Amino acid sequence: MFRLSSALPRDVADVLESAALLEVSEYRVFELAHRAWFGAAPRAAPLERSFVDYLYRDRVPPWVRAFARAVVARGREPGFDPAEWGAPFRPPARTAAWLATRYALWTVAAVVAVCVAAHYAAEPRGCMFPPC
Repeated sequence: MFRLSSALPRDVADVLESAALLEVSEYRVFELAHRAWFGAAPRAAPLERSFVDYLYRDRVPPWVRAFARAVVARGREPGFDPAEWGAPFRPPARTAAWLATRYALWTVAAVVAVCVAAHYAAEPRGCMFPPC
């Protein structure tokens, strides 16, 4: 998959690798682990305390450790499906696709405007982009 720094604790490396395998954030790994361990959706405050403890002190709760190790172990086998672990693939919404297209068009318009302004600037004449 990928190589992590050997200085990372094993539990942290497992959380990072499981997040990569499931294609979700580390926080989402905590949510999925809570749901798998306790059988219910997590409340925000206890989950955030555990996540902050993970971020700043590299402490991984036992329920996240077990979930992450199980995902990593299964992720190395062929036919791994993130949907089995509660992380189904969701294609981008139409709104997100429209926003991406709109931002791309605005970026192209801004670059064209800068190039036109540079072309009609008084000096220097000649080639605008290297190599000339």
